[in-house]
Amino acid sequence: MTKKNKISAIVFSVYILLTFYVFGGGIVNSLVGYRTWRAVGENEFPEFHQIDSALIIPLFVIFFFLSFIPQVLLFWFRPVIISKWLIWLALGFNLVALISTITIQIPIQTELDKRFSLELIDRLISTDMIYRRIPMALMAVTNFLMLYKVVKQAVSKPNLSTQF
Repeated sequence: MTKKNKISAIVFSVYILLTFYVFGGGIVNSLVGYRTWRAVGENEFPEFHQIDSALIIPLFVIFFFLSFIPQVLLFWFRPVIISKWLIWLALGFNLVALISTITIQIPIQTELDKRFSLELIDRLISTDMIYRRIPMALMAVTNFLMLYKVVKQAVSKPNLSTQF
Protein backbone atom coordinates (compact mmCIF):
# COMPACT_ATOMS: atom_id res chain seq x y z
CA MET A 1 0.00 0.00 0.00
CA THR A 2 1.44 3.37 -1.02
CA LYS A 3 1.63 6.32 1.33
CA LYS A 4 -1.11 8.10 -0.66
CA ASN A 5 -3.36 5.03 -0.38
CA LYS A 6 -2.84 4.94 3.40
CA ILE A 7 -3.67 8.64 3.68
CA SER A 8 -6.70 8.13 1.42
CA ALA A 9 -7.98 5.32 3.65
CA ILE A 10 -7.60 7.47 6.76
CA VAL A 11 -9.21 10.55 5.18
CA PHE A 12 -12.13 8.50 3.85
CA SER A 13 -12.66 6.71 7.17
CA VAL A 14 -12.64 9.97 9.14
CA TYR A 15 -15.01 11.52 6.60
CA ILE A 16 -17.47 8.61 6.88
CA LEU A 17 -17.29 8.68 10.68
CA LEU A 18 -17.95 12.42 10.90
CA THR A 19 -20.69 12.58 8.29
CA PHE A 20 -22.63 9.61 9.66
CA TYR A 21 -22.34 11.08 13.18
CA VAL A 22 -23.57 14.47 11.93
CA PHE A 23 -26.40 12.89 9.93
CA GLY A 24 -27.61 10.88 12.93
CA GLY A 25 -27.32 13.81 15.31
CA GLY A 26 -29.09 16.12 12.89
CA ILE A 27 -31.96 13.71 12.38
CA VAL A 28 -32.48 13.27 16.13
CA ASN A 29 -32.29 17.02 16.72
CA SER A 30 -34.67 17.74 13.86
CA LEU A 31 -37.25 15.00 14.34
CA VAL A 32 -37.19 14.87 18.15
CA GLY A 33 -35.62 17.99 19.61
CA TYR A 34 -37.26 20.74 17.58
CA ARG A 35 -40.70 19.17 17.89
CA THR A 36 -40.56 19.05 21.69
CA TRP A 37 -39.85 22.78 21.87
CA ARG A 38 -43.55 23.49 21.36
CA ALA A 39 -44.26 21.95 24.77
CA VAL A 40 -41.84 24.16 26.70
CA GLY A 41 -43.56 26.98 28.56
CA GLU A 42 -43.34 30.47 27.14
CA ASN A 43 -41.59 31.84 30.24
CA GLU A 44 -39.08 28.98 30.43
CA PHE A 45 -38.33 28.77 26.73
CA PRO A 46 -35.57 31.43 26.36
CA GLU A 47 -33.48 29.86 29.14
CA PHE A 48 -34.21 26.34 27.83
CA HIS A 49 -33.20 27.37 24.31
CA GLN A 50 -29.97 28.99 25.47
CA ILE A 51 -29.00 25.82 27.37
CA ASP A 52 -29.94 23.66 24.37
CA SER A 53 -27.87 25.87 22.06
CA ALA A 54 -24.87 25.76 24.40
CA LEU A 55 -24.97 21.95 24.37
CA ILE A 56 -25.60 21.49 20.65
CA ILE A 57 -22.51 23.48 19.63
CA PRO A 58 -19.83 21.17 21.12
CA LEU A 59 -21.80 17.97 20.49
CA PHE A 60 -22.99 18.65 16.94
CA VAL A 61 -22.09 21.95 15.28
CA ILE A 62 -18.33 21.54 15.69
CA PHE A 63 -18.46 18.09 14.08
CA PHE A 64 -20.57 19.44 11.22
CA PHE A 65 -17.92 22.05 10.43
CA LEU A 66 -15.07 19.57 10.96
CA SER A 67 -16.66 17.23 8.39
CA PHE A 68 -15.76 19.68 5.64
CA ILE A 69 -12.02 19.11 6.21
CA PRO A 70 -11.86 15.44 5.17
CA GLN A 71 -14.58 16.05 2.60
CA VAL A 72 -12.43 18.58 0.76
CA LEU A 73 -9.30 16.44 1.25
CA LEU A 74 -11.10 13.62 -0.60
CA PHE A 75 -10.56 15.53 -3.85
CA TRP A 76 -6.86 14.63 -3.52
CA PHE A 77 -6.87 11.68 -1.11
CA ARG A 78 -9.68 9.23 -1.84
CA PRO A 79 -9.88 5.53 -2.54
CA VAL A 80 -9.37 5.03 -6.28
CA ILE A 81 -12.78 3.38 -6.66
CA ILE A 82 -14.53 6.64 -5.70
CA SER A 83 -15.02 9.05 -8.56
CA LYS A 84 -14.52 12.77 -8.08
CA TRP A 85 -18.11 13.50 -9.15
CA LEU A 86 -19.39 11.65 -6.05
CA ILE A 87 -17.24 13.92 -3.89
CA TRP A 88 -18.66 16.97 -5.71
CA LEU A 89 -22.20 15.67 -5.24
CA ALA A 90 -21.73 15.11 -1.51
CA LEU A 91 -20.05 18.50 -1.12
CA GLY A 92 -22.95 20.17 -2.94
CA PHE A 93 -25.47 18.64 -0.52
CA ASN A 94 -23.31 19.64 2.45
CA LEU A 95 -23.01 23.22 1.16
CA VAL A 96 -26.80 23.50 0.80
CA ALA A 97 -27.10 22.54 4.47
CA LEU A 98 -24.34 24.98 5.45
CA ILE A 99 -25.83 27.90 3.53
CA SER A 100 -29.27 27.16 4.99
CA THR A 101 -27.78 27.00 8.47
CA ILE A 102 -26.10 30.39 8.08
CA THR A 103 -28.85 32.25 6.23
CA ILE A 104 -32.05 30.70 7.65
CA GLN A 105 -31.52 28.58 10.76
CA ILE A 106 -29.10 30.77 12.74
CA PRO A 107 -31.26 33.92 12.42
CA ILE A 108 -34.31 31.94 13.62
CA GLN A 109 -32.31 30.38 16.47
CA THR A 110 -31.01 33.82 17.49
CA GLU A 111 -34.56 35.13 17.72
CA LEU A 112 -35.65 32.05 19.70
CA ASP A 113 -32.89 32.82 22.24
CA LYS A 114 -34.91 35.93 23.08
CA ARG A 115 -38.50 34.72 23.00
CA PHE A 116 -40.85 31.80 22.54
CA SER A 117 -42.65 31.75 19.19
CA LEU A 118 -44.64 28.83 17.76
CA GLU A 119 -44.45 30.54 14.37
CA LEU A 120 -40.64 30.63 14.50
CA ILE A 121 -40.44 27.03 15.73
CA ASP A 122 -42.71 25.89 12.88
CA ARG A 123 -40.61 27.86 10.39
CA LEU A 124 -37.43 26.35 11.84
CA ILE A 125 -38.87 22.83 11.47
CA SER A 126 -40.12 23.31 7.91
CA THR A 127 -36.98 25.02 6.60
CA ASP A 128 -34.77 22.53 8.43
CA MET A 129 -36.54 19.66 6.69
CA ILE A 130 -36.37 21.19 3.21
CA TYR A 131 -32.94 22.78 3.26
CA ARG A 132 -31.00 20.61 5.70
CA ARG A 133 -32.53 17.18 6.36
CA ILE A 134 -33.33 16.34 2.73
CA PRO A 135 -29.87 17.42 1.44
CA MET A 136 -28.21 15.63 4.37
CA ALA A 137 -30.21 12.46 3.63
CA LEU A 138 -29.13 12.65 -0.01
CA MET A 139 -25.55 13.17 1.13
CA ALA A 140 -25.86 10.12 3.41
CA VAL A 141 -27.05 8.04 0.44
CA THR A 142 -24.10 9.36 -1.60
CA ASN A 143 -21.71 8.54 1.25
CA PHE A 144 -23.21 5.07 1.58
CA LEU A 145 -22.67 4.54 -2.14
CA MET A 146 -19.01 5.54 -1.72
CA LEU A 147 -18.62 3.22 1.27
CA TYR A 148 -20.30 0.38 -0.64
CA LYS A 149 -17.87 0.82 -3.54
CA VAL A 150 -14.88 0.70 -1.18
CA VAL A 151 -16.14 -2.37 0.69
CA LYS A 152 -17.14 -4.16 -2.51
CA GLN A 153 -13.67 -3.58 -3.96
CA ALA A 154 -11.99 -4.72 -0.74
CA VAL A 155 -13.91 -8.00 -0.49
CA SER A 156 -13.34 -8.79 -4.16
CA LYS A 157 -9.55 -8.86 -3.62
CA PRO A 158 -8.74 -12.08 -1.73
CA ASN A 159 -5.05 -11.29 -1.14
CA LEU A 160 -5.53 -8.08 0.83
CA SER A 161 -3.67 -7.84 4.11
CA THR A 162 -5.89 -7.58 7.18
CA GLN A 163 -3.21 -5.84 9.27
CA PHE A 164 -3.73 -2.34 10.61
